[in-house]
Amino acid sequence: MDITKLNSFIVLAKKGNFARASELLYISQPALSKRIQSLEEELGVPLFNRIGSRSYLTMEGQNFLRYAQQMVSTYNLAVEDLRQINGLETGTLNFGATNFIGVYIMPSFISRFHRKYPKIHINMIINNSRTILDMLHKNQLEFAAISDYILRDKASRDQYLSCPFVKDRLKLVVGNAHPLFSRGHCSLKDVENELYISKTKYSSQNQFLEEIFQRHSFDFKNRMVISNQEAVKECVINNIGVSILSTRSVTQEVLHQRLATLSFDEFEIERDIQYTCLKDRHLTPAARIFLDFLRQPMSESKDSDRSESNIDVV
Repeated sequence: MDITKLNSFIVLAKKGNFARASELLYISQPALSKRIQSLEEELGVPLFNRIGSRSYLTMEGQNFLRYAQQMVSTYNLAVEDLRQINGLETGTLNFGATNFIGVYIMPSFISRFHRKYPKIHINMIINNSRTILDMLHKNQLEFAAISDYILRDKASRDQYLSCPFVKDRLKLVVGNAHPLFSRGHCSLKDVENELYISKTKYSSQNQFLEEIFQRHSFDFKNRMVISNQEAVKECVINNIGVSILSTRSVTQEVLHQRLATLSFDEFEIERDIQYTCLKDRHLTPAARIFLDFLRQPMSESKDSDRSESNIDVV
């Protein structure tokens, strides 16, 4: 079994069509067919069902896919490590971040790293925490930047190595036509009848906030659910309702007086932003140095820097 055959299997599994997969692999369809046939013979099971021009994974193929992805990713990671071992003159760093962190926190760290190591290409994958952690387990990412409340159970502590690098505060956010706009704080009683706009109940941030509400025997009586955080923010700007957001995500809107943030009298809402990697997982030199950047204090002036060269945000 070799990496070429495994990669061909993964591409065909993704595209489901020999013609399209062979184009992406820059080989002929007969050559691709030969690779898949050789892999099936080696494993002793059929990996695809061919129906017309389409190819569908068999049950065995579905089970084998995640192992194939992990093997190819591990091989690529090993090659990358060898490429970087004599210095950071070239190479690629792959890591993930959840939506808020990838948009509002990581760019400043990427900017600092890029200025010092301009030839290291950075691929930051932005997605929900479940997808990011799944990619981490498949060796497709070296580490992930997530909120601390995502991994709180003992099994997670045994499986992951995590370190906080940013403290983040969440506050009530209101539009400029709201009666509370000019106040810096309010009580829960002041907003219990407001239309509360939040992400879905499956959102880890929403679950985190709901736990806080329950501890204080509080609930918003009117709710609106919107799955996208930017859309939530725009709804508050348009004075549809209120929300609870990170102060980092509304800096410009507060500066231009489109939004105001208020603290609750009863409690403050804080969370740690942390990087997480699998225990005993080897990291490339670029990843280790980037994590050092995350642990270093950063001035406000550097926080505002942005650099997009050699950065692919997916």
